[in-house]
Amino acid sequence: MSDTATGPLDVVEAHIRAFNAADLGAVMAGFDDDAVFSTADQLAVGSRAISRLFAESFDAPASARLALQRAVVDGDTVGCELSEQIVAEGVEHVLEVAAFYTVRAGRIARVRIYRDLVG
Repeated sequence: MSDTATGPLDVVEAHIRAFNAADLGAVMAGFDDDAVFSTADQLAVGSRAISRLFAESFDAPASARLALQRAVVDGDTVGCELSEQIVAEGVEHVLEVAAFYTVRAGRIARVRIYRDLVG
């Protein structure tokens, strides 16, 4: 991923494309070996744990897609407003998401996800 990505936002956009394609190899190519991925109820530390988290997500009966609404870059940090479209049992749900990515040397070192579960 770092071959074509030139800046932190490019890395995050490539991650979103890989996620939307459910391409585990491409998703994992964007993470540092010791990266940290966290949400309100999940914490994955290291590439093995993050790979397992995404593999389970891609294998789940529900499907999810992310759409980047806007982003702000400050040094190696990218703050994003995302919409997450989840289709489960034929019903579509849209969640508003705030995500903060730390990118170092063209790879994701840390991700923190906040989902708005109301609405």
